[in-house]
This record gives sequence, C-alpha cells and structure tokens, in this order.
Amino acid sequence: MKQRPKVGRYLIYGLLDPRDRTLRYVGKTHLRREIRLERHVQKAMQGGRAPVSEWIRELTEHGLLPHIFVLRKVSPDQDWRRGERETIELWRSWSPDELPVTISPQTAKSTPTEIHGIRLLNVQDGG
Repeated sequence: MKQRPKVGRYLIYGLLDPRDRTLRYVGKTHLRREIRLERHVQKAMQGGRAPVSEWIRELTEHGLLPHIFVLRKVSPDQDWRRGERETIELWRSWSPDELPVTISPQTAKSTPTEIHGIRLLNVQDGG
C-alpha cells in the first residue's frame, strides 16, 4: 500500500470579511494561503452549498474576496484536528467585549490582522 508523503506542518487559518473585518471561517490547510483561498473561491463559483461558499459568492458579486490569514501553525508532531477544533472553539466563545483584537503574524509572509467581529460560518467543529 502506497503511503502519502508526510506534511511538514498545517496552518489553521481564518477568512475575514473585507467589508467589516469580521472573522467568518476557520479552517486548516497544508497549502500556501493563496492556494487555499483560490480553492475556496473555485468551490463557491462551482455552486458549493456550504455557508462559506454562499458568503464568498456574495463577496465576489461586489468584486471582493475574503482576506485569508494564519491564526496558528501546527507542527508535524501535533494533531492538526485538535488544533483546528480548539481554534474554532476559541473564536466561537470569544467575547465581543474583547474586540477588536489584533492577531500577530504567524509566518514570515504574514502581517498583523485586526478582527472587529466574529460570525463563524463553520458547519462543523473542525477536525
């Protein structure tokens, strides 16, 4: 049986609404952020029915795209499923009194990201 190559690390990322800087989605990827965002957009344009796809279609109708940013890195020796679940849980329970909040850069190509609101569209708790 052929084994898949081991991934070096996973990124737990957020999708931010560029209109009001609201965190709308938390996911994980081992791809570069730009590629993961492109795949989200492709799925939306192909008629994806998930809430995140519907939201992305709404943005594209206004000539906009979500801002993708890294919330945390998960090393190869850690469980990315747990990391994703914990991150979704953290943001679902985040107090509006603690907003806005600035997320520090998590990778060399990242910049600080300011979140002004939270309305997650995740239909699962991750993992």
